[in-house]
Amino acid sequence: MKRGSLVSIIVYLIVAAVLITVLFIILRALVPEPPQQEVEEARVSIATARDREAQIYSPRLFREAQNYYDSAMTAWRRENNRFILLRDYEGVRSMAITAAEKADEATRNTISRSGSLKANLASEISRLRKEMSSFEKFFLSLPLPQEIKIKHAKGKLLVREAEIDLEKENYIGGQIKIAEANDYITGTYDAARKKLEDYYRNYADWQEWAAATLAESRRTGSYAIIIEKIPGLCHLYQGGKEKYAFEAEFGSNWLGDKVSSGDMATPEGRYAVTRKLSGRATRYHKALMINYPDKTDIQEFNERIRSGQLPIDARIGDMIEIHGEGGKGSNWTQGCVALRNEDMDLLYKYASAGTPVTIIGSTYTLEEFYSMR
Repeated sequence: MKRGSLVSIIVYLIVAAVLITVLFIILRALVPEPPQQEVEEARVSIATARDREAQIYSPRLFREAQNYYDSAMTAWRRENNRFILLRDYEGVRSMAITAAEKADEATRNTISRSGSLKANLASEISRLRKEMSSFEKFFLSLPLPQEIKIKHAKGKLLVREAEIDLEKENYIGGQIKIAEANDYITGTYDAARKKLEDYYRNYADWQEWAAATLAESRRTGSYAIIIEKIPGLCHLYQGGKEKYAFEAEFGSNWLGDKVSSGDMATPEGRYAVTRKLSGRATRYHKALMINYPDKTDIQEFNERIRSGQLPIDARIGDMIEIHGEGGKGSNWTQGCVALRNEDMDLLYKYASAGTPVTIIGSTYTLEEFYSMR
């Protein structure tokens, strides 16, 4: 090969290399830069928001951030399928930046809201605990349907679960549980209050019976017994003045008047002692038999039979006593009134055949009773 031809080839190669380099630089300048940094920042921001549980505490913002990020990734894939010089990543970049902004806002909102939710959850738990504390002891003694008491138990369990969520900083879960607990507990207490309100419709009769009994005791100077169910007390009066007051327990279905045999209710009305029982004559330490059913009770019972309120084979029941073996802390008898043995000894000492025994719902109004809880 001639020397001139070799030089020409070398020059040609150099020129070609320069042209290729220049072309590469031009192409590189023309090719749009992928939005790698913006997309990565959006991914990190969303991950941070997720770790803070923004999807729970700031669901709208978190969802918007995720949607913008997903849209950015879809647009990025679409642009990558186009001819390299025709790609446009500005839309992708804009959506990624917006996704990061939304995620950061969701994180800030979550931190703020979780603090508020924590305070609200703690407040609701405290409120329900206080309500249960002030009403529960009496509530549990009411003869309410079993399903009502089951709901109350569920409510108490949910309060405890909400407390655990509070400790674990699961404030949303705790809010859901405490709201459900509130429905259960408020519902059961409303049912209890409704039952009490219905029961208290007889309040005027109770006061009339008690007043008449005390007036007779004052007039004759004799002993008289007044028993009230709310609170459970047996009062012994002499000459119209109270001499003793004993805690009393009643039939398990105590809230209301006795209707028939086996209803586990303690009768209400004006009665009198008919017999004093002790030793082998009673299984309950000592006892005072009263004249239930009286004429009024029999008339009301027969009317219930005639009106269909009771079946034709219903029995009115009898053998109602004030007796010992009480102090169990609950209403457990089949309809009698139970006192502690030492209290029964005192009552037995002063009572005699003919001693008035008046059984009422309460001497307190319902408002007075609630104010004492």
